[in-house]
Amino acid sequence: MTQNWKSATAAFAVTTMLLGTGAQAFATSPEMILKNAETPSEAQVKLPTRAVEIVAALEKLEPALKTLTVREVFISEQDENQVVLTMHHPDNIHEDAYILFDRNSGEMVGFEAATIIWDQKEKATDEAILKKADKAVEELLGSKKRSMTDAPQLSTFVDDEEESIEFRNVYYPILLNGLEIEGTRFGIDVDMDFAGHLIGVSFEPLDLKGVQVADPKKAVAKEAIQKQIFTPERIQHGYVWEGSEGSKGKPGLAYKLRTSPIFDALTGKQIVDGWGEENGEGKLNAADLKNISLKPQAKPFIEKNATDTQILERLFGIDTKKTYSTYRKEEQDGIINHYWANYVEVNYASVVEDKMTGEIGGYLNWTHIPYLPAPLTKEQSLQKAIAFLEPYAKKSEWQVEMYERIKPEDSLALKVLSNRDNKQETEEKKSIEQYGFLFFEKQNGIPVMEYSYGVVIDPIKGQVAEFLASVPAEDRKYPVLKPSVTDQQVAEIFAKNVPVKLTYIWPTSSDHNAPILAYKLDTSKGWPTVDAVNGSFTWDEIED
Repeated sequence: MTQNWKSATAAFAVTTMLLGTGAQAFATSPEMILKNAETPSEAQVKLPTRAVEIVAALEKLEPALKTLTVREVFISEQDENQVVLTMHHPDNIHEDAYILFDRNSGEMVGFEAATIIWDQKEKATDEAILKKADKAVEELLGSKKRSMTDAPQLSTFVDDEEESIEFRNVYYPILLNGLEIEGTRFGIDVDMDFAGHLIGVSFEPLDLKGVQVADPKKAVAKEAIQKQIFTPERIQHGYVWEGSEGSKGKPGLAYKLRTSPIFDALTGKQIVDGWGEENGEGKLNAADLKNISLKPQAKPFIEKNATDTQILERLFGIDTKKTYSTYRKEEQDGIINHYWANYVEVNYASVVEDKMTGEIGGYLNWTHIPYLPAPLTKEQSLQKAIAFLEPYAKKSEWQVEMYERIKPEDSLALKVLSNRDNKQETEEKKSIEQYGFLFFEKQNGIPVMEYSYGVVIDPIKGQVAEFLASVPAEDRKYPVLKPSVTDQQVAEIFAKNVPVKLTYIWPTSSDHNAPILAYKLDTSKGWPTVDAVNGSFTWDEIED
């Protein structure tokens, strides 16, 4: 959904108490709001007629909502032109829902309901989900809003981390000049649980008043973009594990694109987000790809049942008692998330741990510590990353990919300078915020894509800022496999099979307040992959 309405529910309850008579409570149907005394006080809030009709339609779509008889109506704190209807079960306040309406027209702005209102038994079919979504959109939002949007897009199952449920999303995108807008969700979102009950409906309008939008007719030729995307520098190859996990799967050798780059459709230049600003996102130069040898000690990243103090002190050298004042942990599906914080000094750290093995799968640290006299160079940062990884490495031969993240305030200056073709001035202005290193274990002289570790170094503080592990549960042996295609041939196979689409993107950066016309890969079918042994092309499943 485009907005997180759940966080507002508690605030609504508190607001109601503070408002006193400013909010009107009712215990049956919302129509009662319209049956006030002949001379209602100015503090009383009424639902517009259209809003009452929408509530009735919603209760017809989901009869269980009629059991939520404790209801209140009040003006939204965020926008006085909106009115809120909250509703919950008299015996269980957690069985609740709320609806946000336009105070004048009565049209619905958003709806959300708790999943525990319903007993989720049978899984609804895709056809039933789409049919229910279409009916909800027509009856709750109206045909006018539906006419603004394109055909519905049905998601696969999405896991809600907050409530540990699976839900489906149906998205009706608003098109701009016949193209989708990516990066933000303008249009209609309908969320349902897996049984097909409505748990959320919202509409995000597209307002482009005073905004100049690029004309798709002025885009550079798609062929010019394809020549930049499908090059050997943007392709990586290595061992993969095909099919099922464990003994049922089999080893393979594959070529894959490193990333899905985005290009400005008017200039034909790549749009980057900070990492790899100098060389272009997803395009790795030979100088940033190294083969290294480690002295493996095969230590576990942390032993099982280690305390929160031991996790940070042993792995990252952080004194938790000195640095952080609060600690909490969350556990779900065999994964433990540890969180440390000092809100006064704005210091944070988090670690992801496998409950069964005790190994660390991810680490993020943001702490105010003294800067080094001089920032670490890329090579010094690499050695820092190697020193961190080496005690836990199980193999000696590795391949490392090196990346740079430029400070956000320097990115815009770099783009302006690059337009002037002043390379010397660009180098003087550039400053590195972080160095990233992606380590791949090697077998038979070939990198193994499943065995990777990411280490991010803060060169100014001289410490590990982030760490990410992607390692299979069991050790795998890969046979000697020889490719039948060259890097250039693989690039040509990708160019032939991977669509490049014209679209609008809406960057989250404050530098942009309008959609950008762009070219990008269409990876809706999966991630493009070429079998290195036989040269066949496939769409692999995209993993989160």
